[in-house]
Amino acid sequence: MTLSKLPRPLAAVLILGLFLLGITACGVGGPSKAEQLSKEMQDAAMSVAGMQQADVHVIMNTSGNFITAKLTGTGSDQASLAEALDKALPAMLEKTTALNNGSFAISIFSPDDSVSVGSRALGYTGDSSLEEFREYFLNRP
Repeated sequence: MTLSKLPRPLAAVLILGLFLLGITACGVGGPSKAEQLSKEMQDAAMSVAGMQQADVHVIMNTSGNFITAKLTGTGSDQASLAEALDKALPAMLEKTTALNNGSFAISIFSPDDSVSVGSRALGYTGDSSLEEFREYFLNRP
C-alpha cells in the first residue's frame, strides 16, 4: 500500500511522525567529545584572573587530536599576559588527561592584539605534543 492510498488523516499523521522522528534523531547524543572538551577548556581558562576571552578549538578524528587555543587577556604588557597564561595552562591541560595523544597550540593576546605571549615565554622548550605540554605544565613545583 502506498502513502497516497492511505486515508488522508492517517497519511498526515504518518508524515508528521516521520518528520518529528527525523528532527529528534539529528539531536540525539548531545555535544560531541570534542565540543565538550572545548567548552571545559574554555571554562578552565576563563576561571583564571586576567582572562578576557578564551577560544578553544578541538578536532578529534582518525588522524588524531588537535587543540588550538587563542586567549585574550585583560593586560596589555607581556608580563601580565604571561602571568595569566601561566595560570591558565595547568587548568586547561587538566581537562585533557583522558587524551592519550594530540597536538596543542596556545597563545595569549592583549585586548587589541598588539602584544602576544606563547608558552616559550614560560620556559617551555618542547614541541606541540599535548603530552609534552602536560608533562611540563602539570609537573612544575
